[in-house]
Amino acid sequence: MKKVLVIEDDEPLCWLLEKILGKKYEVFIMNDGMEALSWLSSGNTADLIISDIRMPSLDGVQLLENLKQSGLYKHIPVIILSSFEDPRKRKECLDLGAVDYFIKPFEPQHLESRVKEIFVKSMIAKK
Repeated sequence: MKKVLVIEDDEPLCWLLEKILGKKYEVFIMNDGMEALSWLSSGNTADLIISDIRMPSLDGVQLLENLKQSGLYKHIPVIILSSFEDPRKRKECLDLGAVDYFIKPFEPQHLESRVKEIFVKSMIAKK
C-alpha cells in the first residue's frame, strides 16, 4: 500500500485528507515540517508528501528545500497546499520541485485524482 505523509496544522483538514486518501493509501499525519523531517529521518518512508505551506517551526518552502537537497528524500513527490493565491510562492515551490500546488479550499476529488495520477506516473517511470 502506498504511503502518503500529510503535513498540516489544521485539524479539520487533516481529518478530511485522512478520510479522502485513507481509503486507498496508508496516511500519516504530522503537524509541522520539523515533525515530518524527524519522522522521515527515523527510518520511515513516504511515497508522496502533501504539505501545507504555512506551518509553525518549519514551513512548506523550507521543508521542500530540505527534502530536495537530501539524497534520501529528493525523489519523493510533494504537493503543496496554500491558503493564499500567490503566484510568486507557487512558482518558487514548483521551481524547488513540488509536483503541484493547490489553493485551499480545493475540490477533494481533484486532489484525489492528482494523487492517483502521480502514483500511476511513478509506476510507469519505474518500468
